[in-house]
Amino acid sequence: MWCLVSQANSVILEVQVDPKAIGQECLEKVMVPGCGPQLPVSIISRTLSILYDFFRTETSSRIYLRGTILAADTFYRYETLKRFRNKCSDLCACDCLGISKECDYFGLKYQNAKGEELWLNLRNPIERQTGGGVAPLRFALRVKFWVPPHLLLQEATRHQFYLHSRLELVEGRLKVSDWSSVARLVALIAQAEGGDYDALLPPHALYSQCCQIQPIEPCEAKPQDFLHRIVQQHKEIKGMKASTAEYWLLKEVSNLDTFGQEMFHSKFGYNGVSMIGVGPHGITVYRGQDEETQNIPYTAIQSATSQRRMFHLVYLSLDGEETSLDFKLDSSQSASGLYRAITEKHAFYSCETVRSAVTAQFIRDLKGTIISIFNEDSTLGKKYVFDIRRTCREVYDNARRALYCEEANIELPVENEIVDRHDCDDCQNRKCKESRECLARLLDAMLCRICMDRTLDTALFPCGHAVACLDCARRCERCPLCRADIGHCRTIYLPIELTHVDKQNPKSPNDAMETTFVPTRKPTTERIAERILTGNETNNNNNNI
Repeated sequence: MWCLVSQANSVILEVQVDPKAIGQECLEKVMVPGCGPQLPVSIISRTLSILYDFFRTETSSRIYLRGTILAADTFYRYETLKRFRNKCSDLCACDCLGISKECDYFGLKYQNAKGEELWLNLRNPIERQTGGGVAPLRFALRVKFWVPPHLLLQEATRHQFYLHSRLELVEGRLKVSDWSSVARLVALIAQAEGGDYDALLPPHALYSQCCQIQPIEPCEAKPQDFLHRIVQQHKEIKGMKASTAEYWLLKEVSNLDTFGQEMFHSKFGYNGVSMIGVGPHGITVYRGQDEETQNIPYTAIQSATSQRRMFHLVYLSLDGEETSLDFKLDSSQSASGLYRAITEKHAFYSCETVRSAVTAQFIRDLKGTIISIFNEDSTLGKKYVFDIRRTCREVYDNARRALYCEEANIELPVENEIVDRHDCDDCQNRKCKESRECLARLLDAMLCRICMDRTLDTALFPCGHAVACLDCARRCERCPLCRADIGHCRTIYLPIELTHVDKQNPKSPNDAMETTFVPTRKPTTERIAERILTGNETNNNNNNI
């Protein structure tokens, strides 16, 4: 089964999935590189508008349009081709999204028979939700859970957020505070898509398209010098990279009141409610034409239920009293979508983790209900209500771990390359010299500081210094470092990899045993002989045991 998934910039991805596949499979194929060819059929109108603006200024090159095929003669200049390629870079058909690490922010939208936009439930089969429409099925890749740009780890993810934000601004779903902010946003869009301002080739078509962004009403009239303000803002950010411009646009958008809100239109005139917005912090109720708003935080919500086209909400008012609010939506699917949006956004933004009560909630159709009477474990006709998998914090942590593991996977050279490598003992590279010196210091530190022949394997007590081998420790009366009297010695065991530094023959098993002695006030030669004798007797006793 073929699915066409359109991005916010009208580029279409062609994905093939199993007829019984769930929505998550389709989304994952879109996210990973190599998801399939991108179809420029749906962006012909946008392409032609860009070409018209471009060819109008490029009078010296003779270029002709033949339907949807572009032909250029031999006098096509290289500079013209380069500028054309830069202008149409966003229409390239081989770009891969590569945002699978942060795919939990995204979802797939589709239109039902009534033209309503609904979120595809990624845990349920695709065919059951779309009503078995004629293939290929059409979906829209959109941001479902909005977060500030500093929480996005991948540049490709920020680019998708930028594309959706630009679309929301142009289509009027995101409202800006004033005209100065509009000019700033238009300048950032022009910098991200067209580069630095060029007085010889001003991006008038881009300015005209982005001038559809409107501030919140009521507001003052559009300034007469609005285009001049945009040009000035564009000149001020000269030299800014496209990715940086996208970041700052997302930063500006994240400060808007309607950022991350999903709007649901209530039945006109019912209970005085016109729209309901579900955002990161709670529900916003819009009443009447004066756009009077009422904010209900998630912490105040007591219960939410949907039945057919009706949605019932119980919450605590500012006075601490229980208050109920009823909405009547255009269809039962919209009411179910409102209930799903409130539950999922509350879990995503406000909870530590997604509870099992949310992930396990499901409904059955008539056939599945009948079968479940005889077999409760049957999955026939089972449809999950929610498809959220992780909270905001979990998505961020999971993406960080995945990116860290991806960077930690170092590709090892093949065996032939290792054999063919020359010995770097004579290498004059500064890093090689430092590595050799560090290795030499490490090997010397593992040798006995008295004889410099055997491995350091004995600790002196009570001071605890480890500076000698067992043979040298038996012959010492005081610690070579702190000059404290030695009460007894104890064998320590270093990693096996360090045992090769011993220049003499390996120690016998008797030498590996713990040696203990008590010093007495006898002549030095007698005390040394007694200590050696005591050590041998202790080793023999331990061996007998």
